Amino acid sequence: MVFDVRHLFPGGPEEEGPGPGLVNEEPAAEESHPDLEALVAAAAGDGDPGERMGAVARLRVLVPTAEGVERLCRIVEDPADPRRLVAIQVLGFHRHWLFNRSSVQRVLGWARAETDPAAAASLVWVLRHRDVVQEFLRHPAAPVVREAALGLPVNPETLEALLDALLAGADPEADRVLAAKLAGMHPNLTPLSVDHLLRVSASIDDQALGEVLSRLPQPSLFDLLVDGRGRTAWTMDAKPGESRGNQEARRMSRLTARLLRERPGADLIRLLVNRSVADEAFGRRHAAFLEKAMDNTREKIGADVLDDLERLTVGASEDRVELMARLLMSLGDKISGEDSRSQASDLIEKWKGMSPALKLKIFHLQQGLT
Repeated sequence: MVFDVRHLFPGGPEEEGPGPGLVNEEPAAEESHPDLEALVAAAAGDGDPGERMGAVARLRVLVPTAEGVERLCRIVEDPADPRRLVAIQVLGFHRHWLFNRSSVQRVLGWARAETDPAAAASLVWVLRHRDVVQEFLRHPAAPVVREAALGLPVNPETLEALLDALLAGADPEADRVLAAKLAGMHPNLTPLSVDHLLRVSASIDDQALGEVLSRLPQPSLFDLLVDGRGRTAWTMDAKPGESRGNQEARRMSRLTARLLRERPGADLIRLLVNRSVADEAFGRRHAAFLEKAMDNTREKIGADVLDDLERLTVGASEDRVELMARLLMSLGDKISGEDSRSQASDLIEKWKGMSPALKLKIFHLQQGLT
């Protein structure tokens, strides 16, 4: 998007970007005050590729004044001007002018009215990292949707639009971007995500709902929909005369539990191990879930889990140490790296040395006798 000049190299570079030497190239001294509109015209024209690339390079390092910005805006607002696309990209590359609400609203108005998909996508790029791009996630033109997905910030104001776009699944490329953003969002946004999904879930099938749920941060999703932390726990069995909302909550709880059991990540395993050791009631309640999750996880377990077990050893009862040994041995070949495997062996030996009774119990675990 940023002054894309790949089309100037017939059969040339494949990678998106400015090409070598364009970003940091300094204009010659006698061109230190070039005519802005002439450069835009040169970059947008059909002339020699080298000249066009030179114009692009100079536009990159030329920061428009307030007067220059206004001249570019007038070009954008003239639908017959062939320089519009380049003018939009210059405005998007140098965004120092886009600091107040009126400027943002001006660009937003252009984007809403734009009929050319390339120009509309460029205008959405100008607005990148602002909440207003969320409305373009449902634009009919795929390039615009993709640019909106790339530029969407993830926060409480944009979360519903992100979830709705993923549930609609209009564009696979945009969906991949949005799914990655959802997976990387702050866990504090998970309750808002769950609340919105509950509001719309009645019209969404299990497959589409499951795809979105599977992208949410697993530990906080487990807390909300499986363990019930922070809200009334939803049991697996519906009650007679129950409201539609509660029925949907139970449906989502069952779906989430299945997804997390089948595809648990390392962060969820870490939470389950820690909490099972620290909270005996939690460990009993979710013993079967933890066992299934540890069997199914495809991710390697790192030193953080081992460090947690080392910390939890301090002051632990023999029963708790036996539980930690059982959990650690269940992870087995999922422990990543030679150093971590050595740390795990050392930890087992440390536990065995705590008492003769523990040594015997852990020996029986190692031999598969219990």
